[in-house]
Formats: sequence, C-alpha cells, structure tokens
Amino acid sequence: MEYHISPNIDLIIHLSNSSSPPPSPNGYSQYSAKISPSVTKYYATAWSLQQASPVFSRIISPDSRFKQPSKITYSDKECKLVTLEDDDPEALSIVLNLLHLNSKSLPPVEDLSWNTFYEVAIIWDKYDISNLIRPPWIRHFQKHMNSIGYENWLFIGKTFQQEEGYVELTARLIIEAGQNLSGKEAIEAGPGGIGFTRGGKYIDACGWPDSVREHITSENSYMMEKIRSILTTWKWSFKGKRPRALCTCYGNVPRYNRHTTLSNSIADLLSNESMVPSSAHLPNVGLTPAGIRLASRLRDIEGVGSWQWNGSIVTLRRRMARLRDCMGDRDMRQVKHMLENADIYDLCPLEESALRVLYDFDQTIEIVRGIGIDGGIVDVPLHRLIEDVKTDPWNSKSDEKKWDSLVMLGVRISGIFAIVSVLVFAIALGKGWGVKMVESGIVA
Repeated sequence: MEYHISPNIDLIIHLSNSSSPPPSPNGYSQYSAKISPSVTKYYATAWSLQQASPVFSRIISPDSRFKQPSKITYSDKECKLVTLEDDDPEALSIVLNLLHLNSKSLPPVEDLSWNTFYEVAIIWDKYDISNLIRPPWIRHFQKHMNSIGYENWLFIGKTFQQEEGYVELTARLIIEAGQNLSGKEAIEAGPGGIGFTRGGKYIDACGWPDSVREHITSENSYMMEKIRSILTTWKWSFKGKRPRALCTCYGNVPRYNRHTTLSNSIADLLSNESMVPSSAHLPNVGLTPAGIRLASRLRDIEGVGSWQWNGSIVTLRRRMARLRDCMGDRDMRQVKHMLENADIYDLCPLEESALRVLYDFDQTIEIVRGIGIDGGIVDVPLHRLIEDVKTDPWNSKSDEKKWDSLVMLGVRISGIFAIVSVLVFAIALGKGWGVKMVESGIVA
C-alpha cells in the first residue's frame, strides 16, 4: 500500500511489521527494488516532519556519529529512505497528513474509529510531536471519555494535554473498577496482562500511563481495604447469631416486617452465596431453592472468614442501598445525630448496627482522590461522579448542617426558657408572691 502525502517528495518512509525483515534499499539505483507486501510506503517532505518532531528530525538527519539514512532515486530525484516499525499504517498516514497540513486528506470524524484515533495518539507520543498541531477530532472523542470502552482516554488526554474531565475520569475508574486481574487470570482475560473489570467487561489497562494506572490501582485497593475492614468487623459482630435476632421491634409491626427484610439483606450482603452447603447441614427452612439460598446465607454469615467483594465500589453502593430501603421511616439526613443519640431515637440494635455501617461506608467513599495529567492529586466529591448522589438525602451536607443548626437552636431556646423561669420564680419569692402562689395552690 502507498500513501502520497506531499507532491514535494524528498523523503520515502517504509513502514514494516516487526515480524518481517525491513526492506534493503539499493543505494543510488533507480527506485525499483522489490518491496515486501507487508511494507507500507509513504512519500513525504522531510522538512514538515522535522519541524514538528525532534524524533523524526533525528531519524531523518541523525548526528554524524550515527549511520545516515539510505538514499534512493525516485522520479529522477534523490530522496532519503527511512524505515519505521510497528506503527499502525492508517494512523501513520493520518499523522503525516496532519504534519503536512493536508486537511482535505483527513478522514471525517464519522469515518474515524476510536481504535484508529488511539493509534494516532500512540504515534504522537512515540515521535514526541509538538502539540502546536492538534488532531481535529479530540473534542468529538472527549465526549465519550467516561463511557465503557473509552478508558484509553487516560493515555490520549495526557498525550494531547486535555485536562478537562481528566481528574474526574481517574476518580470514576477508581470506584467503577472491579476485580484487579494479574498473572494467569489477566493473561487469559486479555492482552497485556494488566486490567480490571468494568460494567461486566474486561478493560485492558496496559496502555494507560504508568503513574495513572498505579494511582488508580492503589486508591482502589486502599478504599476497598477500608470497606472490607468495615464489613468484616460487622460480620464478626454477629458471632453466630442471625441478624434478625438483634431486632427488638416486636411491638411495631411495620418496622418489624421491614427489619425482617433488613436481616435477610444483611445476610445476603455479608455471605458468600457461592458456598451452598448440602441439604443435610441446612436448618429446617424447607428445601425450596429460596429456602436453600437463605439457609446458605445465614449459615455462611456465622463463619469467621473475612468479608470479600470482587465487584466495584459503585456496585457495592447499590447493594448497600437495599439496607437503607429497609429503614424507610428513618430520616437519613439525620443519621449522624441519630447514631449519637440512639436511645432518643429508639433505634433497635439491628438497625443501629446497619446505620453505623452505612454511615462509615459513605464516609469512606465520600471523597475520591483522582490524579491529573501533571501527576497532581485532587480530591473529587462523590456527587461529581455519581448523578444520584446530588439528590440523595443521605449525602446532603447542607441538610445535615441545617439539622444540626435546628438542634442547637432548640437547645439554646430551652436553656433561655429555663433561665428566665428561674429568674421569674426568684423575683416572685423575693416579693412574697411565692407564698401567695403556694397558698392558692398554683405551685406546690
């Protein structure tokens, strides 16, 4: 395949696959050497490449200490011949047209695939091309950066210095990345051996910038370790007791029924459903599939193993929301105050333990630490990553502050009323009103 990039040809590029030997130019002879079918040829102007890329400049005009490019004759003109390897042929033609300012030769955005654009970025980075020239499709693909399958924007954004949304994307991947894969599992899952699961798909992360990938992996592991600690401690706190046994809401039928559902949800969350014991070891709950699953969950929660989770933090948050739904008569905006005054709010031990875990969980994921293209660490609030958090009363800081303010106002009013009452009574006693009040039976 051939690409005629410029009419002023003084440079011929041979792009070969590393699996095939590079072509052997024939010195100053007429350009008639037999070219391997795996070699793609490009006819270009050397100056256009040298002005935009120091790497191309060194390849085309290397220091005198290094071997100079071969020279061949093409159309009665002496041209330099350079050989490149392992670049994507279509992407390289696009890059060369960009460097020659051939806007009419560029493909329209609807004809440019995401993979080809990613290959353009790889070439841009490989040859250290100046960002004074920009591919015109950056904004188009930037709109998709948060979608599943577009994670390589982490590399593209850094290559083209696109800061907008970059920190948020890294933070989003921290909470959306599922099980980290390594070794045999990763090799079987995809090329490169480094990746995650996201939205039920394997995401190969080997093309991400090293510092970004390491930060995402580290932060995800750190947050998950804190969450595992919270859930493991909760699991161990039951010590062989079913969650339902902690509930004391026997006189409140609606709440009792909700807490039955809450108990089952806790057992479902804290157990390993893949471990289904034989029917001989099941308690007497019936042998229906639902009964077997419930018995399995209840039996497993009584174990001493640590709580495990291989999904994403976002998926876990949706699972935790089921626990909140079981306490529909509790105002979640007041959860902190409720936990500090559990007796006043008449919290039963079961819902108090669930509220504490939910509160600790939300505190853990409230801020996600993203990383910018410059390597700077930036705190990203969860509501900028998950849309429903903006309207979720549980995470409403303004409401929490409003509630605290109302409580403090009530305390102050009560205190003022008590002081005024004491003063009035003292004045009354001083003037003899107190005796008359006692005699008339107004006060004892």
